[in-house]
Amino acid sequence: MSSEPLPPTDLLTLQEAADELGVHYMTAYRYVRLGMLDASKQGRSWVVRRDDLEAFASDAETATERGEAPWDERLYNRMLAADDSGAWKVVEAAIASGTSAHEVYTTMLIPSLRRMGDEWRAGDLDIASEHAASRVAERVIARLGPFVNPRGARKGTVVIGSTATELHDMPLAIAADLFRSAHFNVINLGANLPPDSFARIVSATDDVVAVAIGVTMIDQEDEVANTVTALRGVTDAPLLIGGSGIDPDRAVELGATTSSRSADEAIAALDDLLAAS
Repeated sequence: MSSEPLPPTDLLTLQEAADELGVHYMTAYRYVRLGMLDASKQGRSWVVRRDDLEAFASDAETATERGEAPWDERLYNRMLAADDSGAWKVVEAAIASGTSAHEVYTTMLIPSLRRMGDEWRAGDLDIASEHAASRVAERVIARLGPFVNPRGARKGTVVIGSTATELHDMPLAIAADLFRSAHFNVINLGANLPPDSFARIVSATDDVVAVAIGVTMIDQEDEVANTVTALRGVTDAPLLIGGSGIDPDRAVELGATTSSRSADEAIAALDDLLAAS
């Protein structure tokens, strides 16, 4: 969402936007809160850029032809607007339309977070906006919990954590929910975790079928090795090491049973290991 000043003729009130779309004001307001129509606050009123209105009309037409909704774009709009309730309304609407909680992560939230990171690295998104959008994502994750515990028998417990120098919690929280959606019990210990503390929880937990170490920050090989050493002192369960911060081949060299770039890949690998055991 741009904050650049525009000529008055390029800005429409929400009522004017509704009139041009041929819908009621409250319908246009719903489009904004669901992340479908990009808008910003001017005083106490919503305003819409004419370019955004035209893009919305075109996207809606295309989506109708395809028989699908651009849920990822809608969620991203609400994240950038720091709109907690609007972001959750997008997720609720997607789930009501048949999107699973797993798909909310893999087709909406994860792509939005990657896009946000790409735009920040390119200088198209400032750090304050990135932080605000990340906080919205965290609250969406917190509310998705009840939707990622499917019925049926569990395959065992996966303990998830990271190294003492890893600072990013959100990827671990996402991985934890994806493992839960695949019928595993999960203990998520988060980031910035001393190896001995990680090992102590693993040793005290029954029915551990795997331990997952998430690595998103580079240059942590020594800490990964320390964590592997501590864990191998208390468990023979498979060690899954993965994330954007470590090369899969290098992870295996450091002691991983298997390594992958995504939680879905890790889950598939663990299923194969359990089936072969």
